Amino acid sequence: MLLFAFTSLVGLAACLPSSSHALSKQAVSDLIVTKVPDHVRPYIVRAYALDGYRVGSQVYRFPVTGPSSDYAFTLISTAAPAGTSLGVLPHTHAAHYENFYCLKGRYALWTSKDNVTSGRILTPGDYGAVPHDTTHTFQLLDPFVELVGVIQPGGFEDLFYFLANANYSSSTNSPFPQGNFSDPGGDSSLITTLESYDVYAKLTFSPPTNFGANGATEEDAIWHNGTNVLGKDAQTPFFVAKGYGPKYLAGDKDSSYAIVEPFITSQQSDGNFTEGTITLSKPVAGSKPATYLLPGHTALEVVDGLVSVDVGGFDGTTTLSVGDVVFVPANTTFSFWGESVYSKVLYVGAGEDTVDARIRQNAKEWDSATWPQ
Repeated sequence: MLLFAFTSLVGLAACLPSSSHALSKQAVSDLIVTKVPDHVRPYIVRAYALDGYRVGSQVYRFPVTGPSSDYAFTLISTAAPAGTSLGVLPHTHAAHYENFYCLKGRYALWTSKDNVTSGRILTPGDYGAVPHDTTHTFQLLDPFVELVGVIQPGGFEDLFYFLANANYSSSTNSPFPQGNFSDPGGDSSLITTLESYDVYAKLTFSPPTNFGANGATEEDAIWHNGTNVLGKDAQTPFFVAKGYGPKYLAGDKDSSYAIVEPFITSQQSDGNFTEGTITLSKPVAGSKPATYLLPGHTALEVVDGLVSVDVGGFDGTTTLSVGDVVFVPANTTFSFWGESVYSKVLYVGAGEDTVDARIRQNAKEWDSATWPQ
């Protein structure tokens, strides 16, 4: 059973001298911050509560940074209106693995590596992987687009601190400002100077725009019309459409269900990180959620419904809504569960022994996007 699978682990955790099990607990309200810490500690960031960095019309926020994760990964939230040109000029990264998830709206994402060029229209829940040395670019297509980026290792936010036209804050938590701004992707003289930030311009790349009805540039592409497979290794770019990738079901009707849909496993990251989504049913009254104690850092962002979290060392639980992020350091106990009938989180885990890997230990392959009827 999902909810009780880790009882022995919790018993062991109770004997460990970690900060999660201090005799006195902090108030749960102390978890919530409006400025990301400059050191590793548990915290929660509410959607749009952070000040952002405006690059053209795009506003970048960083719920997880290099310093806050000990440089395990950076989590980026980008909110912007549609663009009339590319959101960034084509480029590669030599040291960073970049991951694109669509939270709101639509955007086009292109990748090119080893003479294979692919383009996809990403809609909410879709994902694209950009490994090292992959030429890539994107274009925003809807009046309100929100990208969630995961970049490993952490610290890539320094690029946006450098590029920002201005800091952005809003007393109403507006995701991005209104006005006419220059397109951030249009300055070829600037992007060629960014190699110290691991950005290598590829200005001769011309992204194809022949998207078919399926939202892909290749005529034979499997996208929203069949099973999507993960990349064969850590060097291959790939895409996963919402609900069309591999799925694993854990739990039962007497407690709750979880469906893990991985985008990145240790195979696609050389063991450096994992990423994907976990769909949650609402627990049966009286059941207890699983408690996790992991050797690497974890971040969860709510992408559907409502999710409650209980973090070791803090007295009480907190409910998160769409766009909220909780960061849990290594060796800190935590639990999470759905508060609405249908909820989903985007997870990021450092290393190989991550929350998705733990759940999959007690899971089976599953064909449906939801749990058994």
